[in-house]
Amino acid sequence: MGNMSYCRFQNTSLDLQDCIDEIEEMWNNNGLNEYDEELSYKEHQAMLDMIEQANFYYEQATELAELLENKKQ
Repeated sequence: MGNMSYCRFQNTSLDLQDCIDEIEEMWNNNGLNEYDEELSYKEHQAMLDMIEQANFYYEQATELAELLENKKQ
């Protein structure tokens, strides 16, 4: 158990940065990607899901980071 957990946050961070880059591209291109296309319905829905997930992650991870930092002291 846990053999792959060491890279979960690293890999997800890279994927999240890719999504952030795409959002910036689309923001700067009036909602279109580098190919002048809009998001598909499924991708749009996934983006909306990620907003909720990111908010939940932020709240929980912030508290966990504080807990872990306090354990170091």
